[in-house]
Amino acid sequence: MQKRKYLLILTIAFLSVYIIRTSIINIDWVASGSMLPRFDVNSRIVSNQLAYGLNFPASNELWLQWLTPKRGEIILFRNPNDQYHVWMKRVIGLPNDIIEFKDHHLYINHVLCSPKDRYHEKLLRRDKSFSEDFRIWSSYLEKDWGPITVGEGELFLMGDNRGSSLDSRTWGTIPQKYLIGKVLAQVWPLPNFR
Repeated sequence: MQKRKYLLILTIAFLSVYIIRTSIINIDWVASGSMLPRFDVNSRIVSNQLAYGLNFPASNELWLQWLTPKRGEIILFRNPNDQYHVWMKRVIGLPNDIIEFKDHHLYINHVLCSPKDRYHEKLLRRDKSFSEDFRIWSSYLEKDWGPITVGEGELFLMGDNRGSSLDSRTWGTIPQKYLIGKVLAQVWPLPNFR
C-alpha cells in the first residue's frame, strides 16, 4: 500500500514537471550561432511557452493561439521543414508586411531599419515608432532580395547573425501555428545573463 502511494506521488510529480516544461515555461539549449551576438552557442535560454497560445505536449502545432508576436521579438518555433528541432529566430515581418533587402540594408514597408549603420537595426512598430536598436552580424556577401509580402497568419523570421543563419530568406515565411513560445532571457552561463 505504501509503495503504491509513493508511486502515485512520483507519477503526479513527473507529469506535472513534464506539462510545465512542455506547455508553460522551458529552458532550452542554443545549438547554433545563428542568433549571435545576442545568444551564445551552447548557452541556455528560458522561454514562455504560453506567450502566444496553448501548446500541448508532443504536439507540433499550437492548439489555440491568442496573440501574434511583435516585430523584433525572439521566438521559438517548429520549422515545417525540420520537425525534429526547436528553432529560434527574430520576428522581422508580420502579416501584410513588405520585406526587402537592398544595398546591405533591411527595409520593412519601404522604411530603412538600419539608419545608424549596417550592424544595428531598429524595427518599425505598427504605430510607426521604432523598437530599441539591436546588434546584428551583417554580411557583405548578401545580395539584394525582395520585396516579399508576408501572408496572412505567417511570419518572416531572421537570425541576427545574417551571414550564418538559415531563416525565412531560405525557406520562406512560417505559419504562426508552428509557434512554441517567446524567449525571455539567456540564463547560462551566468556571466552572460541578459
